[in-house]
Amino acid sequence: MEAFEQKLYLELRKSRTELMMQLSNTKGSPLVKPLIEEELRDINSAIEKLENGTFGRCEISGELLPHELLQMVPTLKTVEDCGKLEHYLCKPLF
Repeated sequence: MEAFEQKLYLELRKSRTELMMQLSNTKGSPLVKPLIEEELRDINSAIEKLENGTFGRCEISGELLPHELLQMVPTLKTVEDCGKLEHYLCKPLF
């Protein structure tokens, strides 16, 4: 793993631990629990990809995903996800 991936791996593992702690909190909102579980699945998937060397590739086409977007959202899965994200990152003209 290169330095970026090692740092990301550690951050994802930390996030996974924090989310698991939130899920174990019996006082947590039942409305939020499914959102936490979904994020936890995405983080686990990203960790697995880092471990097996497939991180940063589209799950559909195999294309490389933009490095700058992966830095912001390491759980991106497809080129389509990147396009959706770029739509929200556009700067206003005014």
